[in-house]
Amino acid sequence: MAEQLEARLRLALDRQEIEHVLKLYCRAIDRCDLELLRTIYHPDGTDDHGSFSGNAMEFAETIIPSLRESILDGMHTVTHCTIDVDGDFATSEAYYWAYQRTPGGKEAVTGFFGDDYAAKAIADGTIEGCHDYYCGGRYIDLFERRAGQWKILRRKITNEWNDIRPSMRISDAGYVAHYNLPGRRDRQDPVYLNTIPARA
Repeated sequence: MAEQLEARLRLALDRQEIEHVLKLYCRAIDRCDLELLRTIYHPDGTDDHGSFSGNAMEFAETIIPSLRESILDGMHTVTHCTIDVDGDFATSEAYYWAYQRTPGGKEAVTGFFGDDYAAKAIADGTIEGCHDYYCGGRYIDLFERRAGQWKILRRKITNEWNDIRPSMRISDAGYVAHYNLPGRRDRQDPVYLNTIPARA
């Protein structure tokens, strides 16, 4: 009985630790934190991300500059996940939802969304304003525990849906403007400054 309870507790802890890694990935991407993103994967890990497929460290080095260049701000969230643990390996299927705001202008819009959407934005007179990109899909991961730490060994993402539209964000007028408080995309974001006070 004690052994069964211990096994169940170990499984719960393993799943909790893996979920923490999944959530830290979202922070790393949204804050453009290259250092944190590199800790999510094992050095020999891989990521098949659609636009990139290869070594995860190279993915991190590629995606962060790309996000800084093409995205003004955004948020990723993991909604729910199914994790199966087998010794020092685990598979995970985590559903995600993401939002990203992109700059306007023909070059930026065409580069991110393609010719067809850019042509429509030009026709509609919205090409110069910001644009919102919403999408959802799944992170399908193989985790491995090494030296007591769970990290991603292999990632494959799916992107099940997307929605693109001119941004209607209100940021400079009226009462709601006071609550337009986007985070930063560096280590000056409030989450990094939210520290536990030193104890005497």
